[in-house]
Amino acid sequence: MDPELVPEPRAVVRLRRWLAICAATAVVLCAAGCGGSSTSSQGKTEAEKWADDVCSSISTWRDTVSQAKSTLRNPADLSVSTFKSTLHEVVDATSRLVTQVGDLGPPDTSAGKQAADQLSTLSKELEQEMAVVKKTIQSDAASPSEMLASLSTITGALATMSADISKTVDDLGSLDGAAELRDAFDSSASCQKLSASASPT
Repeated sequence: MDPELVPEPRAVVRLRRWLAICAATAVVLCAAGCGGSSTSSQGKTEAEKWADDVCSSISTWRDTVSQAKSTLRNPADLSVSTFKSTLHEVVDATSRLVTQVGDLGPPDTSAGKQAADQLSTLSKELEQEMAVVKKTIQSDAASPSEMLASLSTITGALATMSADISKTVDDLGSLDGAAELRDAFDSSASCQKLSASASPT
């Protein structure tokens, strides 16, 4: 009998099938992983998702602070209770922002560690200014005149926080080896919206 017509043992057939499955799986994994950064289930790279999260958190904070600035802009129309409730909103928003950026961790890029350090520094700066706002809340201002006396301190704290955030966002895109991160910020819809929005200060 021709050797080529002799049936292969079942074990050999199973081995060939297993090797074919492994090869196909390897091709799929390679296609998914090639080309740089890993991609999330939303079709974004990990760097883009990280940038989105940063800018989205900052945008939410900025919206709250913008509203607070608008409220505080007309102190003659303010009651002490409205003044303090506005400050509470600022403290809550800042506390959330500090928690959110702290939970992000470093992005999966060559400048990831430096970027995480930048956000850590920002968190400390925000906490310092937030302490100023908290102190005003705890001062028990009982009259409009006492409230007005602390208003310049509050607006100064808000201006400092906004400046710290703007500087951090700029610095994130200029870190050594941060080209991928910079591209992520440029392509992020949340970051584009943040960049186009007016500063609350």
